[in-house]
Amino acid sequence: MALLLVAGLVTAALGDVPDTLIILLVVTVNTVIGVVQEVRADAAIAALDRMAAPMARVVRDGRDRLVPAVDLVRGDHVRLEAGDVVPADLELTEAQRATFDESALTGESAPAHRAAAEPAGAGTVLADGRAAGTVTATGPASALGRIADLVARTGEGGPYHAE
Repeated sequence: MALLLVAGLVTAALGDVPDTLIILLVVTVNTVIGVVQEVRADAAIAALDRMAAPMARVVRDGRDRLVPAVDLVRGDHVRLEAGDVVPADLELTEAQRATFDESALTGESAPAHRAAAEPAGAGTVLADGRAAGTVTATGPASALGRIADLVARTGEGGPYHAE
């Protein structure tokens, strides 16, 4: 970008108006594309944050408790009912007709059936049935957290960032 600006200054100093205008047009288009990509990346990160479950039903001290999902730790036992967002990566310990909408992670539109001992990713939704599982990863270590990190890095000069 800096090289284009210097080239624009040189062509302007030499009085080459058509080349100067073309260089300025290229700089402007490149800047607009960069800003649009940055805005889209920020929107994607915000959407991923909104998809994270704000509360979770956890069994602690032998009792069901409703706790903020950010307070979950590895080893917590989480209970899910139809419509619940999975608050962290889980290894299912119970699954009764458990069907998960995994489109947030995989892009697949068809719900996936899960059984006990199978994983359920953070940000997915229990579409039908009931399930319970043990937390295996939370926050940035979860599948959804890794996706959010990749999107954030792409927006901050990653391989697809326009300069």
